[in-house]
Order: sequence, then C-alpha cells, then structure tokens
Amino acid sequence: MPDGKAPHFPQQPVARQNDDGSLELECFLEASPQPDIKWFYDTTQLSQGGRFNFRLDNKGNDTYSAVLQIKDLADSDAGAYRCAIVNPFGKGNANFNLKLTGFSSPTFVEKPQISSRDEGRVMIMEFKAKSILKPTFVWQKGDDIVAQSDRIKVVLKEVGNNEYYAALEILDPKKEKDAGQFVCTAKNESGKLTATFSVKFEVPQGAPTFTRKPQILQKTSSSGDPAIFFDIGFQAEDNPEVTWLNPKNKKIKESNRIKFNLSPDGGNNTYTAQLELKNYKAKDSGTYTCNIKNAAGDANVELTLNIEEEEGEEQQ
Repeated sequence: MPDGKAPHFPQQPVARQNDDGSLELECFLEASPQPDIKWFYDTTQLSQGGRFNFRLDNKGNDTYSAVLQIKDLADSDAGAYRCAIVNPFGKGNANFNLKLTGFSSPTFVEKPQISSRDEGRVMIMEFKAKSILKPTFVWQKGDDIVAQSDRIKVVLKEVGNNEYYAALEILDPKKEKDAGQFVCTAKNESGKLTATFSVKFEVPQGAPTFTRKPQILQKTSSSGDPAIFFDIGFQAEDNPEVTWLNPKNKKIKESNRIKFNLSPDGGNNTYTAQLELKNYKAKDSGTYTCNIKNAAGDANVELTLNIEEEEGEEQQ
C-alpha cells in the first residue's frame, strides 16, 4: 500500500458568525490522500444546498479546513453537529455542541423610514422585518400605546418568506400632536426588534411658535362676572390672525359671554391671545383649539376644560 496518513485533528474545531448572519463550523485536519467529508446534525446526514453549504479547503502539506455554513440561523439549529472524515487509512470525527439563543429574534429586512403620500397629507412610518417565529407588533409614543383612530392607521401585512411590513399612517399630521419619538417593537419568543422614528416639524422663518405653556385661568371679568380665560403666549411675524375653535371644531364668534383679546407682550413679535368665557357652565366642557396663522405658516394648540356642574370648577 502506498504511503498515506489517517485523518487527524491537530486543533479544536471552531464556530463563528459571519457579518451576513450565517454561522460557520470549521474543523482543521491532516490527512493523505484527501479525505471524504460528511456532516451530521444529531444522527441525520446533512445535504448540500438550501441553508447548508459545505466546503473543503486544501491548505497544503496534507492539511485541510472543513467548513459547514448555516444560513438563516434560528434557535432551532442548536444541538449536536458532527464532521465525519474518512480516507483509505482511517477515519475521524469532530464534534460541535452548538448553543443558540436569540437567533430567531426579528431582524430588519428594510430599515425604518418616514415617508408621505397624498401631497403630504399622510405621514407614514414604515419598515420590514423578518421573523421565523410568529411576532407581535406594538406602537408607542413615549409611554403611551398608539391606538388606531380616525387620524391614525396601524398597518401590518405578512408579505411572504416570514417577512412582515409594519407601518403607522397619520392623516394631517400636526406638530402639537405628532412631534416626538415613535417606537414599534416587534417581538417573538426568541427576542425583540425595536424600530425608532423621530418626527420633527420644520418651522418656517417667521411662522408662529408658542413662547410658554398654554393655561386656563379662573378670574373675574371686567363686568364682575365669573370667567374662564384661555391664555396663549406666542411669537409670530406679519400680523398674525388668531382663530378659536370650540369642542365641536367650529369657529367661535364673540358674544355677550365670549370675548377675544390679542395684545403685544412687549417686543420681538411676541403676543398674548386670550379667550374669555363668562358665566361658564358644565356644557362648556371640552377641548378648545387656538389656531395662529400668518403668511409664513400656522400653529395650533389645544386646551381641555372640565367643569363640574355642581361646583362650577374647571380643571386643565
């Protein structure tokens, strides 16, 4: 028989994860002639193709590197692997005990992005994720869960190949309501994925901005009647117009119970806008809106009035 060398493992096998998320099991061996290689998961022989890729690299001087690559790694891939090597002079086995956690967590297919449609009337926060295990998706703004409403649409579509499209659509987005950080958490039994969106509204030069926190004050009117004052501080150029809307979203007009006041605050285009409501009643409760508009843009703020009928007290 010609000279040869039975398979021999000069060092321990290694496992490593690649940048593309795949995992490689590699064993180093010496043998002559070149050996045949078979890979096993537990007692099942693996076949080349699909998620599994085999290769045998000749390093010279009768040394080789045998590699098993596993794609689309999942927690269920954990377990015992064996590299069986044989040539005419003998055989050998290299064993791997693979432990995996978190590899079935959702992953991004398309990163989070913010877009719009319908000439900017609809703002869309969207991303795509892949999850082998059935995931859940929860949207939050701050500590609050974002729920579907007339303005807000929560979209979730399974698009095939364990991929999901998730989006939050907001109709007529407004700085006062929608600026801030939104988070969507995709979660399954293996782990979670967090998509974060920072919503900012660019304010044009000279457009109205608020200079202090709006407040509701309880005072006595100049006529001596008990009154509620909705008080707004703002800055704006170019003769701003102030419009007040009632809880039914209708424009408020002055009357014997209602008066408007707009006065400069002392310079730098700052103002105070007030809505005075005399002889208030429980039926006046609700959310009022102040709209401030000029040639550069507009701004809105909401104030909620709660009046208890028995005591005639208001709360902000």
